[in-house]
Amino acid sequence: MGKSCRLIIALVAILFFAQGLPGRAADAQMQANRFVASADGTVMDTGTGLMWAAADNGADIGWDEAESFCSKFRAGGHADWRLPTLTELDTLFDQASEKRYKIFSPITLTGCCPWTSDTRRNRARSIFFMTGEINTFEKSVSSNMRALPVRTTR
Repeated sequence: MGKSCRLIIALVAILFFAQGLPGRAADAQMQANRFVASADGTVMDTGTGLMWAAADNGADIGWDEAESFCSKFRAGGHADWRLPTLTELDTLFDQASEKRYKIFSPITLTGCCPWTSDTRRNRARSIFFMTGEINTFEKSVSSNMRALPVRTTR
């Protein structure tokens, strides 16, 4: 089998398997049905087994403060909240959304860019929820940055 044939097979396999994963590649309606809001301020993602805060912290926040906010967050009777990884946060991006911030309902963002736990030295990653672009910022940046707590339930 030639090199170009193997490349085509690999690309088809990637596209095929990506259709079944949570996040950007899957059907938007199916994705929206994954999220179940509770009166206790939490949202359960039945597709990933993650529980999210229903809303971010509501104000500009640097990475260190965001990490502290998440670890001290208490909702739904749980105390094991944390910053999401980049991969986890990406499962919330809704490219079909017509809202300013393209995030699946019922989760609410008040700023474009929630922090993630993905860091390197004094920098951390985030997703720009207007376009889906992944960015890296100095941890001291706070303008439009948010903390969106998550916890693992499985």
